[in-house]
Amino acid sequence: MKKEADSKELPNTAAFQDEFTRSLLDSPEEVEDGHYLFESETGGYSMLWPKNAVTDGPPFYQRTKDSFEKIKFYERSEKENYRYSFSTTYSTYGESVIDSTLGILSDSLGYNGEYEKIETDKTRIYFAKSEEPLKHSTAYFFFGYVASKESQRGLEYIYTSQCIDKSKTNCNIDVEKEEEKALHYMKTVKFNTDE
Repeated sequence: MKKEADSKELPNTAAFQDEFTRSLLDSPEEVEDGHYLFESETGGYSMLWPKNAVTDGPPFYQRTKDSFEKIKFYERSEKENYRYSFSTTYSTYGESVIDSTLGILSDSLGYNGEYEKIETDKTRIYFAKSEEPLKHSTAYFFFGYVASKESQRGLEYIYTSQCIDKSKTNCNIDVEKEEEKALHYMKTVKFNTDE
């Protein structure tokens, strides 16, 4: 945790029991049910962090001063047979190079469709989804680029949802609910404005 706390008082959640993940989070107080607030040390943005999601150090976490930050984090439960993966990349290009940004994102996921444009008060989200059959399950990808309307800041966001083993009876991925969840994560990204 950025602000030191007595480890005995830490919540019994994967995020706070993992030393590296804990170092990224400000507070063990949930800001929304099941979620902590991740406030980037770039000073550029904040986003929700699921309480049972963890990340490892480099290469899963990379930061270059205040202009770039990439985090891969995941939540997994063998018992409940699911794996959620998150990949976020913060940059200070905003919408200035949106076509190439979306092109690179599409290429990385083998996607060749259109993006839906979703407006919030302070952001513009370019959103798309796809699925990929895997050997033991199907991976559902919900991805996009969240651009600030007030600055040249943006966050590429990829959320993947899948069962670990689809042959098990408890493979309960509700694609519509997962899409809602992904959009909620993107809509709650907040960018700081330059002062």
